[in-house]
Parts: sequence; C-alpha cells; structure tokens
Amino acid sequence: MAFVTNDMEETVKFYNGVLGFPIVVTLQLPDPDPFPGAVPGNLAGSRHYFFRISEQDTIAFFEFKDVEIAADNSLLGAGNHLAITVPSEGELQHAKSVLEENGIKVNSELDHGFCHSIYFEDPVNKIALEFATWQHPCDVAQPFLQDSEPVPAALAAIGADVYGEHLLQYTPDGHGGADR
Repeated sequence: MAFVTNDMEETVKFYNGVLGFPIVVTLQLPDPDPFPGAVPGNLAGSRHYFFRISEQDTIAFFEFKDVEIAADNSLLGAGNHLAITVPSEGELQHAKSVLEENGIKVNSELDHGFCHSIYFEDPVNKIALEFATWQHPCDVAQPFLQDSEPVPAALAAIGADVYGEHLLQYTPDGHGGADR
C-alpha cells in the first residue's frame, strides 16, 4: 500500500519508532515527476519511504508537504483500513501494550473467529490500522466461509460442494462467534 503524508518526520516516528517497522527504502524523487501518469498526483520532488510490515510486504508513503490529509481516508475510496498480520496472540497483546504506552488509543479489540484483531489509527495521517493474528488456516483446504448467499463468482471459484462442506452457521459478532 502507498499512502500520502504531509509530514514524513512524524510518519517515520510512528511507523518505525512506535510500531517498530524497519525503514527499507528512502527515495527523494527528482523534479519533474519521474513517473508522470503512472500513479495519481504529481510526484515531483516528493519523498517516498517504505516500511517493512511482513516478510514480503511494505507500507509506503509519498510526502506532499502542502496537502491537507482528509480526516477519513475511507470516504475518499482510499480503502477502509490496512490490516497487518502479527505472528501470535502474545505479539498482538505486546503490540497493544506498546500502542497504549505511546498514547495511541486502541479503538476496538475483536475476535472474528478466524482472527483476533486490534484496531487503532495512525495519529499522523489518520489511516485506520489493524493488527491481527490468525486463529484459523483460511486456506484452500480449510476456508472460513460464513456468507450463506455468496456472489456467483465466489461460489464458482470455491465450488458448491466445498462451499457447502465448510459453510459456518453463525453471524460474526466480534466475540469469536459465541453463538455458534
């Protein structure tokens, strides 16, 4: 994911300093824009930093100093939130403690049945974030299927027999499906 910030210094302090994500790329793009039309916006002269969030994934930021960041990125169609996997329940609870120790409010802690999550906000860029740890394989052999009326393309992709075999019979409630 690549987002926009108007303050790279504070973004680094949060993503590296608080969340502990290593900085793996720092770019200072030239003027004029080296990639006109490749992505939205004029990238001329902007910084572009990448933070490692998993073995293969990064979150990146372009710095546009004179841009006001919207209060709710999801209303702009920029995505609802960014979910980042942590390897264990212990690490999820440690992350929660680190956030709270740094004055970052955990907005919600939910057990979705397939994962346990905490939700919080990037205090600099107002991006909704989630740390989650898997509680179910959620793979081809053991899918987590709860939608009793899936869209036709999903039913065709998974197969009606497999869908019927793995269909769960409860509504997610944030407490792990206690009503199962």
